[in-house]
Amino acid sequence: MAKHVIQLNNEFIQNKNRKAVAPVPKRKHLGLILVVAILLFSLASMSLIKSYENLQKQVALEQSAKKQYDTLSKEVATKKEEIKKLQDANYLQKYARSQDYSQSDEKVFNTNNPLVDGDGTSQ
Repeated sequence: MAKHVIQLNNEFIQNKNRKAVAPVPKRKHLGLILVVAILLFSLASMSLIKSYENLQKQVALEQSAKKQYDTLSKEVATKKEEIKKLQDANYLQKYARSQDYSQSDEKVFNTNNPLVDGDGTSQ
């Protein structure tokens, strides 16, 4: 035999039904918490992106400084070699002749005398 259950309409049953339908109070501010979390993560992400961009600028600046340093160091080495060459009397004479610094009426004689050093002084 099938039994029929009759629902009583008293105050206890009505309160029980109201509690079942009411939303859970813990989820009441879930949307606000989610918005704040998204805002915080976006601020952190923006800061991270700016830091990365600054890092890339610094890397590019470092590379250009290295290139400039290399070119300047090569130039300094070249100048040092020229200074050493200009201290040699034979090279200085050859350089002066090649640049036409000799006077028009000057006669230049090349001597291969073993008694005279390369700087023109005698031994």
